[in-house]
Amino acid sequence: MAFPTSQRELLVAARGKESQAAFAKRLGVDRTCLSRYESERLGAPVAVVNFCLRRISNQLQTGESSPIQEALALMRRAADTLERVAGQEDLNQRS
Repeated sequence: MAFPTSQRELLVAARGKESQAAFAKRLGVDRTCLSRYESERLGAPVAVVNFCLRRISNQLQTGESSPIQEALALMRRAADTLERVAGQEDLNQRS
């Protein structure tokens, strides 16, 4: 995820795949209000900006919504599986 450099980018990054209606409800605002925030026709209140910053921070810490983090997790699982299989083959060859 690229770091947001505008109000629009911040809101869209924090919303992720969630619909505008669902995200607006989470923020406690109307969907049309969120749309105005995202189009930068209306400045988002500090509480909304802080909510978005916390959400993005959590996404970065947990790897949520990060294709690189998802790929790394898959690679780790694949490596663990290969190590287990190799270990089982070693045991079978010794028997």
